[in-house]
Amino acid sequence: MRLNRFFRIVITASFTIGMTGCGGAYVADIAGDKITVEEFEQVYAKNNGGWEAASKTSVDDKQKFLDLYVKFRLKVKEAYAKGYDKDPELRRELADYRKNLAVSYMLEQEITKPALEQMYQRKLKEIRASHIMFRLSEASSPEDTAKAYAKALAVIDSLKKGVPFESLASNNSEDPSVQYNKGDLYYFSVGAMVPQFEDAVYSLKVGEYSQLPVRTQFGYHILKVADIQSNQGSVRVGHIMKRLSPDASAEDSTKAANELLAMRDSILKGGDFAEFARTGSDDTFSGQRGGDLGFIERGRTVREFDEAMYALKDGELSGIVKTQFGLHLVKRFETQGIKPYKELEQQLKTQYQSYRFQYDYDRMIDKIKKMYAFTANDGVIPFVLGIVDSAKTFGDATWDSVLAPAHKQQVVFTYGNQNVTLGDFISLTRMNPEFQTMIVGYTGSFATVLKKIGINLVAEYHAQQLENKFPDFARTMKEYEEGILLFKAEQEHVWNNVVLSDSSLRLYHARHSANYKWPDRVSFQEIFVPTDSIAKLVQKAITGYTIDSLVTQKPKGRSKKLVYDTLKIAVAPISFDSAAVVYSKRSNLTEQHGVWNLQPVTTNALTQRAWIIETKDSLTYSPYESGFSFIKVLQKDPAREKTFEEAQSEVSGAFQEYETKRLGDEWYESLKKKYPVTLNGEGLKVTFSAPAASAAHQSQ
Repeated sequence: MRLNRFFRIVITASFTIGMTGCGGAYVADIAGDKITVEEFEQVYAKNNGGWEAASKTSVDDKQKFLDLYVKFRLKVKEAYAKGYDKDPELRRELADYRKNLAVSYMLEQEITKPALEQMYQRKLKEIRASHIMFRLSEASSPEDTAKAYAKALAVIDSLKKGVPFESLASNNSEDPSVQYNKGDLYYFSVGAMVPQFEDAVYSLKVGEYSQLPVRTQFGYHILKVADIQSNQGSVRVGHIMKRLSPDASAEDSTKAANELLAMRDSILKGGDFAEFARTGSDDTFSGQRGGDLGFIERGRTVREFDEAMYALKDGELSGIVKTQFGLHLVKRFETQGIKPYKELEQQLKTQYQSYRFQYDYDRMIDKIKKMYAFTANDGVIPFVLGIVDSAKTFGDATWDSVLAPAHKQQVVFTYGNQNVTLGDFISLTRMNPEFQTMIVGYTGSFATVLKKIGINLVAEYHAQQLENKFPDFARTMKEYEEGILLFKAEQEHVWNNVVLSDSSLRLYHARHSANYKWPDRVSFQEIFVPTDSIAKLVQKAITGYTIDSLVTQKPKGRSKKLVYDTLKIAVAPISFDSAAVVYSKRSNLTEQHGVWNLQPVTTNALTQRAWIIETKDSLTYSPYESGFSFIKVLQKDPAREKTFEEAQSEVSGAFQEYETKRLGDEWYESLKKKYPVTLNGEGLKVTFSAPAASAAHQSQ
């Protein structure tokens, strides 16, 4: 049995190697151009969620994708045959795209991606280190720098002779904190220190110190690593605090300690920590939350508290911890730990951009300058400034007008096989908006522009070599080129041939009129009021009403007593339209006097009501949207087919889609005749079957 299984494995492996090897298997042949298994796997995986997901799909799914991909390749093949790839406009577009993509791709692949992976690996550890610093600034003179370096070397020599690091730090370090920490910087992890310091520390093992001084923006440092341990990440803790001033009496300190010890004893016997925090802690803010301080990262609180909370295990309660704020009982609730790389990637990227991207970028530029033997002619600065009007800006079109053509032939930069002249340099200053407002002769201005343009040029030159170094970049550029070619080919053979004439649209509508229908629709006028009492007033206004008015009559005989009688006065009804103008409160329909144009009956409760009521019924009102609505039906339009004029915009879109597909299908059939296609089902079956290929794709 085992022998048979062995032979099956050997046979399968041989078949797979034969299918994917250097003359390799293919999934399709287009007039002699083969779509290899490898090419298909790359494209299919990219469009189906990556290698792992793609490898789990069915052969039918792969076949459907292959059919589409063959159609794409046929069209691209025709585009090349037509010479579209030689089109000057297309070449310019490709060059611009490549230039913009190349530098960002290079930075991502050569700087950011490896840096983020390194950051994550470093984040998994935390280091306790000490340092001895000899202070310098970026403006320090060479003499001061040399003296500081010599001092640092002398201290390193003392370390080699066995003098304790702490005593050397106390006696030599120019870091003010040495007075109380003897150089001990406590625990930290990635991103806490400047890049040069961090790199040096992470290169050392426990007990080792730097053999040469480490230069940072603050000066020279001698570093020593005291401990390296796994980074626990943030921990969620709570505390019960008794506040004490630094000069508290022994009596007050003892009293506070005894109170905390009593609470601790009760908590260990089952008492509720949160309740003791609420009733007994002097930190009222956390006390209200049962002492909970939330998640705290290493180094975010005073050292004594930090040491205590990281020494505990989840669920443990500390003894008394003394800090500058008083005495504490600390309870550790839970540990967050370090999240997986994918979850932290964006956070790491943001952190990286802020604290060390520029440092790594500058180092990369120095490296590639050496790689391509980059030189800059700094002598051009005094030469140019001695001739031109230095009060003008680089954005002034005449700032270089006094320079003769011979002057502009001077070489400013050399690198690789490139020579950049002063004329080239001037053109580049005009193309960069950053330089437009800079004054040519302002102190350091010309040198700054010269440096930046030199960096940009050598970086772009390095990026031009990407195809050789990063196959993925070459594929990306090829995909973009083929995408443009496909667009141009489709435009020439399909889209430009779609003709939208009135007669063709009318004919299409006549043949497909059943596809363009109106549903039942209704139009009505609405009076919307906020209260029932106003609704009743509207009813009266529309129907008309009478009011009683008292009038005096002439007294009879000699009586002077006034006699009154009641006179009924009729108030004429107003039209529904007038009532809508006076009373309706729906602001978006004010100008239309409350008229809803034809709406599908299913639009809302009002349209449904309007559809079923009698046309003459306009006095009944009903609740609607926190108010009351009267409606008067203006028109009922039963479901029907749309006229051509009513459906014209829809017909136009549908006809264009129809014609595009028809012409595209005709073109595709003609291409299949021109470039015979052969599909290889056996090749398709073995796609995604090679483990080595899988691993390679997953690592990309």
